[in-house]
Amino acid sequence: MHVSLLAIALNALLAPWIWRMAPRHAGWLLALVPAACFAWFVAAIPTVAAGEVLTASIAWVPALDVALTLRLDGLSLLFALLITGIGALIVLYSAGYLHDHHHLGRFYAYLLTFMMAMLGLVLADDLIAMFVFWELTSVASYLLISYQHEKGESRRAALQALLITGGGGLALLAGLVLLGIAGEAWQFSALEKAVVQAHTLFPAIMLLVLVGCFTKSAQFPFHLWLPNAMNAPTPVSAYLHSATMVKAGIYLLARLNPVLGGGTGWSTILIGLGALTAVLGAVLAIRQYDLKRMLAYTTVTVLGQLTMLIGTNTTYGLQAFVLYLVAHSFYKGALFMAVGAIDHSTGTRDLRHLGGLIKLMPVTGFAVGLAAFSNAGLPPFFGFIAKEFKYTGLMQMGSIGWTVTLVMILTNALLVAAAALIFFRTFLGKRGDWPGHPHEVSPFMWLGPLLLAIGGFSLGAWNHWPETWLVNTAVQSVATGPVEVSLYLWGGITPAVFASVLTLGLGAWFYFHADQVRYLATQLGKAWNYSGDLLWDLLLNRVFQVAGWVARQFQHGSLRLHMALMTLMISISVLGWALVVGVQPLQAENLSAITVPGVIGCLLALGGAAGAAFMPGRLALVASLGASGLGLALFFVSINAPDVALTQLMVETLTVVFLAMVLRRLPMVPASGSRYRRVNIWHGVVAVVLGLTVTLMIMTAVSQPLPGDLAEWFLANSLPGGFGSNVVNVILVDFRAVDTLGEIVVVAIAALGASTLLGAGQVADPKPKGMPEFGSVLLRQGMRPLAAILLIVSLVILWRGHNLPGGGFIGGLVAATGFTLLVVTFGRGIQRGLERVTPPTLIGLGLACAVGAGFFGLASGQPYMSGHWIDVAGIKLGTPLLFDIGVFLTVFGSVMHMLRNLIGRAG
Repeated sequence: MHVSLLAIALNALLAPWIWRMAPRHAGWLLALVPAACFAWFVAAIPTVAAGEVLTASIAWVPALDVALTLRLDGLSLLFALLITGIGALIVLYSAGYLHDHHHLGRFYAYLLTFMMAMLGLVLADDLIAMFVFWELTSVASYLLISYQHEKGESRRAALQALLITGGGGLALLAGLVLLGIAGEAWQFSALEKAVVQAHTLFPAIMLLVLVGCFTKSAQFPFHLWLPNAMNAPTPVSAYLHSATMVKAGIYLLARLNPVLGGGTGWSTILIGLGALTAVLGAVLAIRQYDLKRMLAYTTVTVLGQLTMLIGTNTTYGLQAFVLYLVAHSFYKGALFMAVGAIDHSTGTRDLRHLGGLIKLMPVTGFAVGLAAFSNAGLPPFFGFIAKEFKYTGLMQMGSIGWTVTLVMILTNALLVAAAALIFFRTFLGKRGDWPGHPHEVSPFMWLGPLLLAIGGFSLGAWNHWPETWLVNTAVQSVATGPVEVSLYLWGGITPAVFASVLTLGLGAWFYFHADQVRYLATQLGKAWNYSGDLLWDLLLNRVFQVAGWVARQFQHGSLRLHMALMTLMISISVLGWALVVGVQPLQAENLSAITVPGVIGCLLALGGAAGAAFMPGRLALVASLGASGLGLALFFVSINAPDVALTQLMVETLTVVFLAMVLRRLPMVPASGSRYRRVNIWHGVVAVVLGLTVTLMIMTAVSQPLPGDLAEWFLANSLPGGFGSNVVNVILVDFRAVDTLGEIVVVAIAALGASTLLGAGQVADPKPKGMPEFGSVLLRQGMRPLAAILLIVSLVILWRGHNLPGGGFIGGLVAATGFTLLVVTFGRGIQRGLERVTPPTLIGLGLACAVGAGFFGLASGQPYMSGHWIDVAGIKLGTPLLFDIGVFLTVFGSVMHMLRNLIGRAG
């Protein structure tokens, strides 16, 4: 199963490249992977039908007990077959429908990404993993709906879908977290109904989950995004909004029905809102002339009925749910693709301009006829069986069920009329007024509709096969108890048969009086005076207005005020927490001994900070901050932390140089501080409160007992396990090398971003001379040996860092300091050196060394980043040294890249 996900994900990544290399054959090449996945799931049908559940698990976040656990039972297998099977046909269809689009490769990537996300959603057994895939479907659908981004309506529809489904996703996340807490399990398969429903959080869980599912599957009042999403290309409509994405919410309702279902509240909400959604969708569908919008609203109707059928929790109702799910995917996918073919061929989807296409598009017309008959529920199509079981399942509920049945007869009659309009008005009757010249489309475009339409007929005519291999296992996964599944085309004269006959008769009357029905539906809409789109626009505008008002209150442009309020709120929170909880007094053994260097360092740091607060000049401010940093370095020396002291010293040195070079280019600004005494007092109070807060936090931290066992383990294993006596360095490059790798990646990304900002707006100087402040001949001559000494020292620090204070990070900073002296003194010559080996190249080499060092451990059968050592003439050489070299190059290259952009362009 996980191979299927990885294969489709890789297919999505390679899609643009495959399309560029073979644009004419990319469609069927990319369709091979989902087709192969479909074949694998077909091969798994006998195993799952026999009652076996296939599982696969990959540790994801072990510390949080989160794993990517995939589980294939009857319900997930059914959805997996629909996702991969219809998905393969949609990829082929896209090759014909969008064959001349200049971004078709990007479309393939979006479509396959969505396919992977949807497949992961239905296979995931872990709640959190399922939610990740859930949100990924929203993001991918946003990209697909807005694919024709040059159109304003496409952008609006994509944003609307993203906001509605994304907002529902937040509610779903809260519901899933509460569900995991209440059920004491984070896997669907481990949740127990009795435990969850007995918990006090159950009502909140049910409501939050329902909101998430209803937004995804377009239930009232969240239904308005689905018809608007028809602005997307037809392959998107056919796949996302009829066969897959909109059924994600339906899937989750079905998956959680055994856990959350069975109660009156669950059934009442699902049946009530489902029936209301179904009626509303049918009434809105019959008013449409655009074939895609008509299909979109009928999809809303079917989604409402599927929701309603889950809520019945009757034996026939749950069977009807599975039957209707499959039947709808087949006939609606076929109809959407066929409508796209009609639009592609004739240039219109307007029913008023269509007619007489059966002779010009016979294959497409045949497919539409079969799909429309299944949509109308005619025998022996699969849609007929679904409709019969739906009526029977509703009637099993008693008087309420009979009431809902009457409503559904009217709803389904409108669906019958819509299906008849799509087929008869489009393909039969008099010649239409076509803008284009109709012709049969390419096999890429009629193959999918034809196969799905024939499939809907075949499953109904030979219904024993789906009963045994698909429907039974899916129903058992949805039901709260055992259900006996038995499909039939003819079960005798039953109330459901009379309901079906009434539905067809009423649907035929609606078809022949379509104009009157449309008029009545339009008048109902006017009487209701309700427009979902209008309400959405009003709501969105009001949200923007409120957001703008809030932003104006807080985004006033004063950085000083922002910082003051933020630090003050943090300080108040921490101090309040300290008063409530209390702080343990410091013990003498937790304090460092008082030494002369330590006192001098603290005084220097305090004096530098005070100078920065009161001195007005910018360069004086930089010097004060540098003095404060040097004081901290001296303090670190006094407490036997030479590694930290050396790092602090180099960082402060480079910071002073960079700030000086930046500030010398900025225009003169007024001195810092305020002319008003009360403002200065306010700033002083904030600073003192923040200082007390930080002091309190440090006191709290050092008062806690240290993890002695861990410290002793590092001390005991540093030399025998890491072959180094510098415990700090051994931890950084061996025991915790993965953490260090993440840190240098952050350093590299920050440097690349900062260097772009530093170089923005500067005009390149073909002969950068360095800084004029270093124009003294004596100073220039003295810089060369000093820089050379620093570069040599940096290599010594790198080499000895495993056993003595030093390492790659400190060495890289020392080398950068030496090179900085050369750059600010001899800008022109050093610039040529940087052009030969660019800093980004050094960053890339450094990251490659660091990442590559971890593979030696894998090659020897150990975990990634495990140290691998060899003995050369009595000297231990290992991958930690290679890793440290990578750190050295990354840090050195990052500083040089920022420096080059800062001084190299206009030096």
